[in-house]
Amino acid sequence: MIVTVDTGGKQDLTASQIAALDSKLRSRLPKLLNWSYSPLTGELVLGFGDAPDETQIADIEAKAEGLRKRVEFLGAVREW
Repeated sequence: MIVTVDTGGKQDLTASQIAALDSKLRSRLPKLLNWSYSPLTGELVLGFGDAPDETQIADIEAKAEGLRKRVEFLGAVREW
């Protein structure tokens, strides 16, 4: 499952900001396998592997409230 979150900002991150973001993401989303951030688009892409988990999606929705999100799982796309 891949979740793309539009962060609403476009910013180059320093090494310390990347380390801080990694720490926050991994502590708040324990099933997170990988992530990437694009300073050109402001999109944060979160990778959770192949197992769909509705509670996980609900948790991400709650934590990314007010931001545009997109979930992809096995070719299916859900945006809100």
